[in-house]
Amino acid sequence: MHTSEKQQRLQQLTRQFLQVNSVDFGNVEDLREVLRYHEWRYYVLNEPLISDFEYDHLFKRLQAFEQTNPLMVTPDSPTQRVGSDLTKVFPPAVHTTPMMSLDNSYSEQDLLDWDRRVRGFLPGEAVAYSVEPKFDGSSIALVYEADRMVRGATRGDGTTGEDVTPNVRVINSVPLRAFFSALGIHKAEVRGEIMINKERFRRQNEQRMEEGLPVLANPRNAAAGSMRMQDAIEVARRGLGAYIYQLGYAAGKDGKTLFGKSITSHHAAIDALSGLGFKTPKDEIKLCTTIDEVLAYCREWEAKRDSYPYEIDGMVIKVDLFDQQERCGRTSHHPRWAIAFKFKARQATTRLVGIEYQVGRTGAVTPVAKLEPVGIGGVTVSSVSLFNEDVVREKDLMIGDRVLVERAGDVIPYIVKSVAEERSGSEVPIAFPRHCPSCSSELVRPEGEAVWRCVNIACPAQAVERIIHFVSKGAMDVDGLGDKLVRRLFDEGVLTDVASLYKVDWEPIKAW
Repeated sequence: MHTSEKQQRLQQLTRQFLQVNSVDFGNVEDLREVLRYHEWRYYVLNEPLISDFEYDHLFKRLQAFEQTNPLMVTPDSPTQRVGSDLTKVFPPAVHTTPMMSLDNSYSEQDLLDWDRRVRGFLPGEAVAYSVEPKFDGSSIALVYEADRMVRGATRGDGTTGEDVTPNVRVINSVPLRAFFSALGIHKAEVRGEIMINKERFRRQNEQRMEEGLPVLANPRNAAAGSMRMQDAIEVARRGLGAYIYQLGYAAGKDGKTLFGKSITSHHAAIDALSGLGFKTPKDEIKLCTTIDEVLAYCREWEAKRDSYPYEIDGMVIKVDLFDQQERCGRTSHHPRWAIAFKFKARQATTRLVGIEYQVGRTGAVTPVAKLEPVGIGGVTVSSVSLFNEDVVREKDLMIGDRVLVERAGDVIPYIVKSVAEERSGSEVPIAFPRHCPSCSSELVRPEGEAVWRCVNIACPAQAVERIIHFVSKGAMDVDGLGDKLVRRLFDEGVLTDVASLYKVDWEPIKAW
């Protein structure tokens, strides 16, 4: 789709647009081309080169320009359509109604502005909002006819997705039969998200590392990749789950819609789907009657997002009554009756400036990437573990690379990938050491392992790490003896090994 030369130009333009705040008549088409390129990388290749936050920033820049200059809007502008994830690997599947994107907001002021617009569409009416977590997985649409699940499809371009029914059928949380007929519904399409539990994802990556397999980048990519696998048995091993958060279509045997009749609101639809056996956010949804309640609930969830077993990256706020949704209407890109409130960004691009090698208490040598400091989710990240030499090779990392870094949930920040398209030729290959950085002993990589080790029992780095482990909370839990103090005592010769802890005169040390 894109030649190497063209990709380099688009990456250069991307950086330029991210660094300036102006879009004018002369460069607006360049911005559209940049956005199309990144949609293709994200939805088709599943290989993003910029963070979600950066993409949304560029999209909103174009959106603002087109709102000010409506005569400049083109039919093929990214604002006029939804991105596509079609790969032509699976048969196409047309959705009963379009699966539209949501408009994103990043501040409370955005939500206040949206609330004013909604109330302008519904003058004088009482409006209730349904507020729920925004799941960070892979979108799915399930079709049921005569109470049986007959099709599962990816979101695709919003109108047509990919038929992945065999893979959906192995997901235990998806009912193969749901008694919609009890609600007078003959055909229904429900929408949701395919996800992996964070703990299961962590265990899977640990197992993959032990087996010498590449680690999965994050739960969202793992879920999306699983849906495109040709082997449904392997999909079943992934332990995927499905959260259903919307009744997208419901009709009787006569084909007439039942929205606004037997089911009149979003929260009632979720209750009904839960009663039919679907895994839904029923317990997480809150019905709010004011925008202040909405804001308070969003703050509450942002504070506790890490404790939730699945990845979430924001909250979704919807006008609850279907009748009011219909009167609010929609644009070509998103419904006007719903909006996503995105939590603080947990993904960013930065520069890989060097590699340090740390020696653990067992002698394992771990490469640590040193980065140009970058803020991710309220935390400044400057160091990221790369686990072992194989990970460095698999991610194709070079010193000087621009890299995509992610901090998801309570997971330690990690490098998702290098942005090889931005290389200038000045990058330096990473040469993994063959001698211990602490004692200079020759490193050994046991057969079947991915880790290089220093086997010198007297290695200073191992000695200090053994002391740190011994006094840690998970071992002897020695209060007041933290990592920094242990390292200082070791450097000054006060401590030499675990046994030396019992020979130290601690009185003079109390004055340190």
